Amino acid sequence: MNGGNGHGYLRLLVDGAPLPHYDDVLRGMAAKAASPAELEELQAEHTLALRLRDTLEKQRTRQEQQRALVECAKELAEDRGDPEAILTLIVSQAQRLLGCDMAYLSLNDDEDRATRMSVMVGATSSAWKDVRIPFGVGIGGRVAATGTPFSTPDYFSDERLAHDPAVDASVRAERQVSIVGVPLRGGKVLGVLFASNRTPGPFSHDAIALLGSFAALAASALDQARLRHRQDQALATLRQANEALRRHTVEEERAVAAHDQSMDIVLRGGGVQEVVTATGDQLGGVLAIFDEFQTAVAWTPGAPGDVLKGMSAAASGAAADAEPGRGPGATYWATDLVAGSENLGTLVWAPPAASAGVGDLDRRLLERAAVVASLLQLFGRNLAAAEARVRGELLDDLLTPDARTYSSLAERALRIGYQPQKRHAVVVAHIRPEKRRGLASVASDLAAARDGLSTVRDGRAVLVIPSDDPSLTGRQVSRSMTVRLRSPVTVGAAGPVDDPADLPAAYAEALACAQALLRLEREGASATADDLGYAGLLLGDGASATRYVLRTLGPVIRHDEQRSTMLMETLETYFATGQSLVASAKRLHIHPNTVTQRLDRVKRLLGVDWSSPDHTLEVQLALRLHRLGRELEV
Repeated sequence: MNGGNGHGYLRLLVDGAPLPHYDDVLRGMAAKAASPAELEELQAEHTLALRLRDTLEKQRTRQEQQRALVECAKELAEDRGDPEAILTLIVSQAQRLLGCDMAYLSLNDDEDRATRMSVMVGATSSAWKDVRIPFGVGIGGRVAATGTPFSTPDYFSDERLAHDPAVDASVRAERQVSIVGVPLRGGKVLGVLFASNRTPGPFSHDAIALLGSFAALAASALDQARLRHRQDQALATLRQANEALRRHTVEEERAVAAHDQSMDIVLRGGGVQEVVTATGDQLGGVLAIFDEFQTAVAWTPGAPGDVLKGMSAAASGAAADAEPGRGPGATYWATDLVAGSENLGTLVWAPPAASAGVGDLDRRLLERAAVVASLLQLFGRNLAAAEARVRGELLDDLLTPDARTYSSLAERALRIGYQPQKRHAVVVAHIRPEKRRGLASVASDLAAARDGLSTVRDGRAVLVIPSDDPSLTGRQVSRSMTVRLRSPVTVGAAGPVDDPADLPAAYAEALACAQALLRLEREGASATADDLGYAGLLLGDGASATRYVLRTLGPVIRHDEQRSTMLMETLETYFATGQSLVASAKRLHIHPNTVTQRLDRVKRLLGVDWSSPDHTLEVQLALRLHRLGRELEV
């Protein structure tokens, strides 16, 4: 280059001056040219400077493209877990570096055989959203199906393309004309990267190659996202397996600990309360064991009374194998304590309020506790059977009036743990002769479970059980013995008595009630003298008229004796005059109001409306028996 001219062009190159400046330098130098040869040399320098400018421009463009690719690759390498953000960056850089109006990306749906729009930069409407391009349709469908880049200078006039109304509508909405698409390859075609202009014209090979480089980065981003998704899934599966293994290990440790604890309780002769306490500590909530009368014999220390009441109701309908049963306001799990064909009671569990449910380990612990409790109950019954003979002999002596029996009672009762000073119900149980096998054993078990006595007399079981309610106790004994002996058991009950000297009379009364039920053809039922009324007196062998009178009118008789009143005489007169107040008053020589007052006093003493049809006959019968007894004494 000419020295002066060269410096001018170099300055323009360094400053990045536009093309007209190069022409200005040439015109200035040409005006000073001394010869045609010098002018030719100046033109050659001008051409060389323009060529050099083009080379530098290409290098700067290539450097910028490389910088953009490196930036996208860096974002991809950092793996920030947001593939959509990386794809948006790639599309944005492609649009900027290609200098096109729009750039966008679609993802293939192989099952639907279509590619769907995912990211778009440079759009002026929302028509492109949710656009589905079937494989083979338009540029996107063609590239997605073939995996080969495709470019058109004019989309709507290109006869090589298959068109679709919906796809064409979105192209028109964005006023696209020239479009190029390159595939995203990741083992298979994952999607398509597009560039487009709103004017016609071809895309250069360099532009298509650059778009292909960005497509490769997009494919890497998608592959990386899918790999991370698979890794996350594998990690989640591994975590679940690890958690399941941890829970299984914990459950096995608890099961082993429960087994060791149960065996320790059995080997050292522990009781069911220890089983309940130990199992309750492991399960939480409230655990209790009920006998055949639904009476709690062992329970979690500190258990609320209302919870135990609900559990008792659940025990009455317990199903085997720890199936759930509904209690009042709660769900209880109950399982029968069984030894062979015998039901030894019921184990009931009220889970904690915050419990998420009953798992397999909880079931196993309940089943183990039920087995151990059954075993301990069976041991207890065997011991009770060994004591049954001694206790039966004591009861036989108590039922046979003998002064020597009562003189040695305290010492004999102390030895077997019987407490005669407690209030007891006397129960007589009758079963068909062909079903009596096992009667003594069942009676002994029931009595021993309630700290009572039992024996068998004339083919009937006699039980003396601590109780304040003979009627309820009789029903419980009848129900339990019926279940265990698998045959109806008829029960008469009497009491309560708290003096051993009263046992023979109570036995006779209970026996009479049982005989009355059989004569009434009420096999399998249970009743006391109060339940039967005069029917028991009439139908029961050995029934006592004196006891019937005292049971029916005892408070009135005692009132007359203690206060010298005439309530009994007033009652007799009242019935003798056809229940007429006026006639009664005339016969007694008193005012009718006095008769009314005496009858009100009788009602208060008896505690029932004796004048009702249900009680009138019983009161009249008692009055006649009382009068007959007085006449026979004279």
